Amino acid sequence: MKEDSQIASPQNAFEKVVEFVDERVGLKTIQAKMLNEPIPGGSRWAYAFGSVLLFIFILQVVTGILLMFYYVPSTDHAYASTQYIIHEVDYGWFLLSYHFWGSSAMVVMVFAHMSQVFLWGAYKKPRELVWLVGLALFGIVMGFGFTGYLLPWDQRAYWATVVGVEIMDKTPLVGDFIARFLKGGPTPGQMTLSRFFVIHVMVLPAALAGLAGLHIFLFRKAGPAGPFRGTPEEIKAKTDYFFPRQIWKDIVAMATVFLIICSLAFIEPVVLLEKATPDPGDYHPEPEWYFLFLFQLLRLKIFGGEFGQFLGAMAIPGAFMAFLAALPFLDTNSERNIFKRPIALVGWTVIMVFILVFTVSAIINRHFLD
Repeated sequence: MKEDSQIASPQNAFEKVVEFVDERVGLKTIQAKMLNEPIPGGSRWAYAFGSVLLFIFILQVVTGILLMFYYVPSTDHAYASTQYIIHEVDYGWFLLSYHFWGSSAMVVMVFAHMSQVFLWGAYKKPRELVWLVGLALFGIVMGFGFTGYLLPWDQRAYWATVVGVEIMDKTPLVGDFIARFLKGGPTPGQMTLSRFFVIHVMVLPAALAGLAGLHIFLFRKAGPAGPFRGTPEEIKAKTDYFFPRQIWKDIVAMATVFLIICSLAFIEPVVLLEKATPDPGDYHPEPEWYFLFLFQLLRLKIFGGEFGQFLGAMAIPGAFMAFLAALPFLDTNSERNIFKRPIALVGWTVIMVFILVFTVSAIINRHFLD
C-alpha cells in the first residue's frame, strides 16, 4: 500500500497544478473549445495547410535562434560566420540548410493555402477579415524570404538584394525613400545588412506572430467554411470534431513537410558563393526563385525604360494585390462551388500558368547565360 501511495502522489501533484491553472485561466474550457470545434463536412487534408504553416514558422524561429548564436551581422564577419556555421559548428550546415529550405516551404504552403481558400470560396461573407489578414501574412512571409536572403553576405545574396531594392525603388512617391532606407547609403553595406537583420529577426517575427494570432481568432469567430460541395443538410450530417481525425491529419501533414525539408537540407545543403563585392564579376544577378517570374517579366521589351519598369515591377503587382484585397467585397455571390464559378477557375488557372511559364523561362535563361 505504501508503494501504491508513492506511485500515485506525482499524479495527484500534477492534477493539483492543472486544477490551479484551470481555476485562473480556464484551461479545460480552452481545451474543450480547441479540440471539440465542429468541422462542417468532416475532417479534410485541405484543412491542414494552416497547421503546417504554423509548424514551419515555429521551426524557423527555433533554427533561426540557434543560428544567431554564431552569426555576426556585420559586413566584415557575416560571410565568415556563415562559413563557420557550415564547416565548423556541429550540424551547423544542416541547421542553415533547414532554415533556408524552410523559408521556401513557407512560401509554397502559404501560396497553396491561399489558393485553397480562393478555390473553395472561403473568403466570402462572413470571412472577409480572415482573408484580408491572410493577405497581410502572405506579404510578411515574402518579406522574410527577401530580408533573410542577404544575411549570408555572399555574391548571390548581395546581388539578389540589389535587384529587389531596385524593384522597390520604382514605387511612386515612397519608392526612393524605401530604397534609401533599406540600403542606408548609395550602395548596400553595413547599414543595409544591419537593417535587414533587424527586420528579419525582430520586426517581421513580431508582426507575423501578432497577425497569426488575429488570423486564428477571426477564423475561430467566423468558423470553418466547410466544403464547397453538398447541401447544408449533407454537410451538417458529416460534421466532425477537430479531435481526433483532423488533428491526426494535421500531424501527418506536418511530419511529411518536416521530412521533405530535412531531405532537401541533406540533398541540397547551402553552399555560399564568393564574399559579396560591388562588382558582380561573372555572376548574373537574380532574385530568389519565388521572385523569378516577376524578374523574367521585367525582361520583356514592353517593360523597358523607367515607366515600363514601374509598370511591371509595381503597378501590375500592386493592382493585383489590391484586387485580391477587394475580392470578398466584389464577389458577393454566395456560390462557393469552384466548378460553378468559371471566371474564378479560369483566372486562377491563367495565373498559375503565367507564374510557371515565366519561372521556367527565367531558369532556362539563367543556364543560357551561364
